[in-house]
Amino acid sequence: MRLRLKSLGRLMRAANGNNAMEKQPESHAREAPLGEDKSLKQKMWSWPTYASIAVSIVILSILVSMLDIKEIWREFEAADKFYILIAALSHYATYLVRGMRWRNCLTRFNLKDGSLRFSLLVFFYNFVDNVVPAKFGDLYASHMARINFGVRRSAAIGSIVFLRMIDAWVLLILAGVSSWILFAAKLPNSVLWSLILGIAIAVGATSIILVFFFFKKSIPGFLPEKVVEMIKSFQDGMWPQPERLILIAGLTVVIWMLESLWIFFLCMAFGFRLSVVELVFLTMIPLLATSFPFTPSGTGVVELTLFSCLRLVGAVSPVAASITVVNRFIDFWLHIGLGLVVFAFRRMLNLRTWREVPMKTDNLSSRPPQTPNVQEGSELLTRVEP
Repeated sequence: MRLRLKSLGRLMRAANGNNAMEKQPESHAREAPLGEDKSLKQKMWSWPTYASIAVSIVILSILVSMLDIKEIWREFEAADKFYILIAALSHYATYLVRGMRWRNCLTRFNLKDGSLRFSLLVFFYNFVDNVVPAKFGDLYASHMARINFGVRRSAAIGSIVFLRMIDAWVLLILAGVSSWILFAAKLPNSVLWSLILGIAIAVGATSIILVFFFFKKSIPGFLPEKVVEMIKSFQDGMWPQPERLILIAGLTVVIWMLESLWIFFLCMAFGFRLSVVELVFLTMIPLLATSFPFTPSGTGVVELTLFSCLRLVGAVSPVAASITVVNRFIDFWLHIGLGLVVFAFRRMLNLRTWREVPMKTDNLSSRPPQTPNVQEGSELLTRVEP
């Protein structure tokens, strides 16, 4: 007597605890044919996105009209290009570390890809975030995690909200303390609004985590099964494995050290020296402004905030304008250019985007592998042929 080949294969898959999450991304592409649902590309490029880009162009046009281009160019020619290079490398190195950190948040899902693949995804979805408003890049990141790594979107979103919460509190605490030390008498308006935005993000992300934490104890029975599965998936993603928490904390420290070095070397390139408190202030406050939801990555608002902060810590207007322009060129415009290069060579990099797999209803399981159902295994074993 022998088992049919098909039944044996099914039994082996059940015994190994394989689920759709562990399949290769190619199978995911086959499960999401074009045209089955409104694609992510269509959702990204809707009228709010175009309106946001239009507002950004208007704001940037006004800012550019106020600049003395010749003076900025003279400042740039006199700047130390080596320091600018070190500053840029420090900034882009954060994407490598962010990828490592994100992967460590998702280790419960039996990932087969290494940290470099996650770093590439972090870099790419931040490129998307630079061209669409309202942090839509985070939603796109969850879709890319699903089609590239097999992690369900709701689980990926859970991990992203967790990381946003950590970063928001780090930013808020450091920005608040440095602002209080520098401006104890009265906070400037630009600083005050950035801190208010930071409070909203930190409290919002924490509230989401707490709500889902309480749901973990008792999920309302009236919710549809699909919603319940999404909640469970989000809960799996929102809290890393305990043994990974120390490593995640360490990687977070490295990220913010690199972000600080990025600002430090950029200011050094223009001969502008900062105290430790001023460095923390200049690093954190403009980053809070990037969360402004109505323009891509806070375009326009970030430029105004960074320039204002530089003036507040004593930079003369030409130097402040030059540092702001170079900062935004490296952080924003260069990132967009490099992102387009990655998109052009995505097949060579084995990177799946909305072009290969449009966004559709998530029917992949992201729960950790379960032991095979005994009854199902018994039924399989009874399927024999002479």
